Amino acid sequence: MRFVLIVLPVIGFAVLIRTASPVAFHWLLFAIGWCTWTFVEYILHRFWMHDKNRSSTMTEIHTHHHKHPNEHVVTNFHRTAMVAVLTLLALVAMYLDNYFTLFFGFCVGFEMYLLIHRFIHLRVGQKIFKRLVRYHIYHHCKYTDTCFGVSVPWWDDIFKTVPATPSITRRIVDFYFKNHEDSTKHSLLEHATPVDNTGRATNSCNKDCGQCTVNIKTCVVAN
Repeated sequence: MRFVLIVLPVIGFAVLIRTASPVAFHWLLFAIGWCTWTFVEYILHRFWMHDKNRSSTMTEIHTHHHKHPNEHVVTNFHRTAMVAVLTLLALVAMYLDNYFTLFFGFCVGFEMYLLIHRFIHLRVGQKIFKRLVRYHIYHHCKYTDTCFGVSVPWWDDIFKTVPATPSITRRIVDFYFKNHEDSTKHSLLEHATPVDNTGRATNSCNKDCGQCTVNIKTCVVAN
């Protein structure tokens, strides 16, 4: 119902302006299609891929991906082939000049999902998708019943599926980015909150400071 209440008024507005502003009409349809994909992605991830009572190839593949974060069934070939498909769909949408643009936006959302999912598993992804990377690390490594969005974070915010007081260690971050060199000096751990042996925050966080319980590995990534 929340999704319907968000999208339905926009669809209604697009229908009203179709004759007066065809360009705005198509942009709105495109945006609705893309937004619809992000919602479908969230629903599939939350209620299908993580359904403990469901036995399917999809759930098995997803479980394997959790154990091996940098192993992806989707390859660069698939992502490139999808670009070719999108090019064809774009031509069809321009030719038809109707509500097919909605479907085109949905397919673009799917391609963006394929690209973003790969990118947020690389350290360099922290430069552009800091929040998405943080949420995805929470989901992969410690809070698997939260943070189901991949393309966008807002469905987790809307449906309250974000951990209340999340914390992750350097070891977890290193596992998540396993087999990938750090291509940027900027990391999620720059926003870490060091804790001392009493559990309180401290301003020091180097391995020789003597205040950390297990040196820098006790750093906790803040919200």
